[in-house]
Amino acid sequence: MSAVVLTLALLVWSWPAASQPAPNPSEVMAKVQEKYDQAGSFKTWFRQETRAPGARQGDKASGVMYFQKPSRMRWEYQSPPDQKKEVISDGHQVWIYIPEDALVMVYPLNQVLRSDLVLRFFSGIGEVQKDFTLSWERPPEPGASSVIKLVPRQPQAELQSLILTINPFTYNVEKLEFSNALGETTSFVFSGTILGVKQPPQFYTFTPPPGVQVVRETPGTR
Repeated sequence: MSAVVLTLALLVWSWPAASQPAPNPSEVMAKVQEKYDQAGSFKTWFRQETRAPGARQGDKASGVMYFQKPSRMRWEYQSPPDQKKEVISDGHQVWIYIPEDALVMVYPLNQVLRSDLVLRFFSGIGEVQKDFTLSWERPPEPGASSVIKLVPRQPQAELQSLILTINPFTYNVEKLEFSNALGETTSFVFSGTILGVKQPPQFYTFTPPPGVQVVRETPGTR
């Protein structure tokens, strides 16, 4: 599973009001981090598509995702029905549970994310303007969704660029797209985002049901 898939929806935050003078990308991302620090958690519905280089269509999935600072996440993939799975992180390790296979794989969180930059960014620890070069992917227009491109200042195999599409009325990220060094692209479309949805710690852990095989991977085995 792609490293960044576990963390993408952390960017579902606010945008300055459309009636105000258009900010530059750095000002927008400052607002993003400010909103993140204030909310600390959220729930969102997502539609995901992953495409190989040159492909017109890719693998699609959808479900609901929860996040709680720092680095606690729960992805519940609900569609397609024959590919249901759960991806859960308590901030230290990740469980990937595939009910149809009666299998759960357990990884250290930093191994799944692979990139220290990705880990810092999506955990809300890093400083966006220090880690990324920001620019408009598309010039902002009054009343239209705004699109920002983030490129890591240091080369990252798992993250070549991030593109955020931001709704000027709800102030949330509508879409996030990223690519890796192999040319694969993954996009997420978010809807129904609710900020400040806190869950008890046990919500972000996983206890295997009886009969489920547990496969633990250690650093350096993946």
